[in-house]
Amino acid sequence: MPTDMTVPAPRRSSRRVFLPIILLAVVAIAWSGFWWYATSRVSTEMDRFIAKQAELGRQISCDQRSVGGYPFRIEVHCASPKVEGNRAGKAFSANLGEINAVAQVYQPNKVLLEAKSPMVLVDKDGDGVTVTSNWTSAEASASIWTSGPQNADMVIKGLTTTVDRGGQTQTMFDTANVEAHIRLAEGADAAPGAYDLAADVDAKAVAPVDLFLGASSPLSATFRGTITRIDLQPMPMEDRLRDWADNGGTLTITQAQLNRGPSSVKASGTVGLETSGHPSGDLVVALSGVPELADTLKQSGRVPASLTSLLGVGLSMLGKPTNIDGKAAVEVPVKVANGKVNIGAFPAGKVPKLF
Repeated sequence: MPTDMTVPAPRRSSRRVFLPIILLAVVAIAWSGFWWYATSRVSTEMDRFIAKQAELGRQISCDQRSVGGYPFRIEVHCASPKVEGNRAGKAFSANLGEINAVAQVYQPNKVLLEAKSPMVLVDKDGDGVTVTSNWTSAEASASIWTSGPQNADMVIKGLTTTVDRGGQTQTMFDTANVEAHIRLAEGADAAPGAYDLAADVDAKAVAPVDLFLGASSPLSATFRGTITRIDLQPMPMEDRLRDWADNGGTLTITQAQLNRGPSSVKASGTVGLETSGHPSGDLVVALSGVPELADTLKQSGRVPASLTSLLGVGLSMLGKPTNIDGKAAVEVPVKVANGKVNIGAFPAGKVPKLF
C-alpha cells in the first residue's frame, strides 16, 4: 500500500498563516493598552489642572468633555468651556463656543488646538461690561518638554470684537487677522531662557485708534524680537513681570512697525524692567507721514493745536532724516529710565509702573 508523504505539509502551512495573525493581535492588544493608558493620563492631568485652578479661585468647566482618537491620536473635546474667577480683584466669567485639542500618541508633547467662537467675557463688577469676539478660525499649537515650552504658534483669522457698556455696543476690532509665534532661541549665542518672538496683525479698523484720530483706516503691525530670562510657567502677570525684572530679563526689538494710512512708526532697541517696576531701555524710533498725522490730530480736536504744530516742527529739529519702506521719515532716539521718557535730550513725559 503506497505511503502519502505530503500529509505534514498542511501543518507547516497553518503555522505560517496563524503566527503573523497572532503576532498582530498581540501588537494590537499592546497598542490598545498603551492608548488607553495615555488617554487615562490625559484625563487625570486635566482633572488635576482644573482642581489646581479651583484652588486659585478659578472655576473651569465644560458642558461636555470627551477623550477619543483611537488608535493613533489623543483627541480632547470640550463643549462650551467656561471660566469663572477674579482678576485684579474683579469677578469675571468667560465662555467659549468649543475647544478641541489633538496630539499624536507617539508625540504627546506636541498639541494642536482649535477654538470655535464666540468668546464672551463678562465683567461681573461695576457696570457689567461684556466683550464678545467672533472669528472665522482660531488655531494654535505648542511643543512642551520636561525642560519647559519649546515653541508655540497661534493664528486667528477674521476676528471681530465688540464691547457692550450699558446697552451701548462698540466694535473694537473689525475683521482682524492675528498671527503670533514663539520659539526657543537656538545657537551658541542664545541666552538662557531666551525665546524668539514674531507677530503680525492687520485689521480693517481698530476703534480706539480711529476714535482718537477721528477717522477710520486699516491698520497693520509687525513685531520681531528676542526675550531673555523669561519663565513661561503659569503665574499671575504681575509676578511674572517682577520675576523677569529680578532676573535681569531683556526684550531686544529687531523690528516693531505700525502702519496706518500714510503714517508709519518703526522702532528698534532693547528694553527691560527696573526692579521698581518701571520700564527702561534705549530705542531708535522713526516716524513717517508726520504732516499727515499732525493734520489728522488737529482735525480730531483731541489734541491742542499747539501740540500738533510742535509735532510737525519739533520732531524734525530733534531727529534726523531717514525712510520707512521708501517713505520720508524722521528718526529720533528715545530713552526710558527712572519712570521718565526722554526724546533726545528733551523730557517727554512719565511712564507708569508695571508691577
